[in-house]
Amino acid sequence: MKSRTSELTVGIFVIIFGLALFFLAMKVSGLSGTNLRDAYALTAQFDNVNGLKPRAKVTMSGVTIGRVTDITLDPVSRLATVHFELDGKLTSFNAEQLKTVTNNALEELRYSTDYTEAAPTQQKTMEKQLLDNMSSITSIDEDAYIMVATNGLLGEKYLKVVPGGGLNYVKRGESIANTQGTMDLEDLISKFITGGAGKSTEPAANEKTSSESANTEASFVK
Repeated sequence: MKSRTSELTVGIFVIIFGLALFFLAMKVSGLSGTNLRDAYALTAQFDNVNGLKPRAKVTMSGVTIGRVTDITLDPVSRLATVHFELDGKLTSFNAEQLKTVTNNALEELRYSTDYTEAAPTQQKTMEKQLLDNMSSITSIDEDAYIMVATNGLLGEKYLKVVPGGGLNYVKRGESIANTQGTMDLEDLISKFITGGAGKSTEPAANEKTSSESANTEASFVK
């Protein structure tokens, strides 16, 4: 009886341990639910996304704000187009913040040349268009750029959004224009070797110049 109880206990422990490992693997691999709130889509084009995979995380200031959903190749530009979803709760302004951002945008518009030279009816139309656009903006400014980064030296690839500090903002469904692709290890090694070779030729050139100067001085002495 005692032996059967011990076997049952060990069996339950093994099952629980196996389930824990399964959920941990799902979490680490990014195959579990993302739990994005008020999710919306954005895109970005890169010249190189080597190592980046769907389900990779998207971060800003170290905080995970979304996930990569798909990676395709644009047949015209031949650039990699990365589709990703962001958490609307983390990348949107609250009511008070949106009011401040809107007032700043209106003030900037009223100081613009196009606005001051427009007729009053046209000015109202421009203001209405700006207010309509502000309803779908994100907290990512148009000067921000997105890069393919690496966790550690040889870790997984992910997308990193770096804010730019501009007053105009990317709208939901749009594309982030400023991008930086993956830097391959082979490219880094090649640049290092090429740079080292360039530096190594400089001393030889200096020595040649010095020897020519010495010969010239010797001829003058004679």
